[in-house]
Amino acid sequence: MVGPKSPLMNKNRSVDHHSAWFIAILLWATTAGMTAFEIVPASVLSLLVSDLSVTSTAVSWLVSIFILGMVILSIPAGVLLDRRNNRHIILISVVLFLFSTIWTVFASLAGSYWMVLFARLVAGALNVVIWTASVNIVGTAFDRTRQGTGIGFLTTSIPGGFAISHVLTPVLAGYIGWERSFVVYGIMTTIAGLGFWLYTREFDLRTKVMVPSRRDFRKVLQNKYVWGIGGLAFAAFSLNMFFNNWLPSYLASEFYFSLTQSGIFAAVFPAIGMLARVMGGTLSDRWLGGRRKPIVLGSFIVIAPIIVGIALLESVIILLIALVIAGFVTQMGIAVLLPYVREIVDQSVAGTALSVLNLVGFLGAFSAPVLTGYLIDTTGGYGTAFGYATALAVFGIVLSWVIPDVIPTSNTVPAHNNE
Repeated sequence: MVGPKSPLMNKNRSVDHHSAWFIAILLWATTAGMTAFEIVPASVLSLLVSDLSVTSTAVSWLVSIFILGMVILSIPAGVLLDRRNNRHIILISVVLFLFSTIWTVFASLAGSYWMVLFARLVAGALNVVIWTASVNIVGTAFDRTRQGTGIGFLTTSIPGGFAISHVLTPVLAGYIGWERSFVVYGIMTTIAGLGFWLYTREFDLRTKVMVPSRRDFRKVLQNKYVWGIGGLAFAAFSLNMFFNNWLPSYLASEFYFSLTQSGIFAAVFPAIGMLARVMGGTLSDRWLGGRRKPIVLGSFIVIAPIIVGIALLESVIILLIALVIAGFVTQMGIAVLLPYVREIVDQSVAGTALSVLNLVGFLGAFSAPVLTGYLIDTTGGYGTAFGYATALAVFGIVLSWVIPDVIPTSNTVPAHNNE
């Protein structure tokens, strides 16, 4: 039964397998554009330090403020999307996102650091709305037995966007200036989002559940396992942002790479993650019967010693190999966290559960660039920053060990498997 305020509007026909993948591709391009916009300051960090006359830590705040906007609106976005038409909300949000990127360009050209900061805060708030709606829609479009695969593919837009920005932004900076590169990614996001909205006009994307009550929301917010998976997201998102934010400058500082060279090498980390995220969801769906815990636990176990090794390496070739492995295992774990948290609750409040994961996970992504930047500035080296990253991996191992596994058995309430 569907309530009068179904999250997604009733359309003419259901989504077939091929259409589900095309929807996922359009939303991939939408969210990749936002992610590329997010990481622009890290991709050309030295240019921003010079042109805005600020420290490298201040530039890191330009990344973190975007994530702070996501944190602020995470819970309200989940509640809204559990009650409203996700498809229309995406359309409105991508148009507003385009305006926020234009605002960022004008603020950058004016040399106003604080105005750039505020414009990116607004963009981050819009991002979490679009991202949560995209996960909801892909989760609805794909059959439950393939939900991990579909959402896993969508999550590759995050490392994909990082890779696009690391490679393209230094090039754009040379032709049109780093200031104008912001709007390039805003245009990409809006075109893809509009394409999604037009393509899905004829489809039935309703979730087959009742509109959740306030009591349902309270139950989600009181669910310790939802918050526990959020804790895993905190560790995983922090590690992801640690590498993507500081890797270009680390390579330039420690290995004397040019800005373009360090951007290309840094893009290895998110690029390999695109493959890992698809494989993580597929492996979980097809080989593990829908179980998510083994992949999450395994990713943290592998990444911990690699982080220590990267901090000690002096060979570029070995470093590149280590980055490939680190990027692969980190992104594989992240890929299954989204279906994990959606499946641990009733599907009528899946958006709210996802918003809790977003809230805690984005707090980690927000804090990592600023905290590691502070550690680097105060110690004059990267050793303590890598120490913090190692502690995050160990925290992930402990937490993922105690959280129960989830085996989806139907389209309603999942069964728990306590290992």
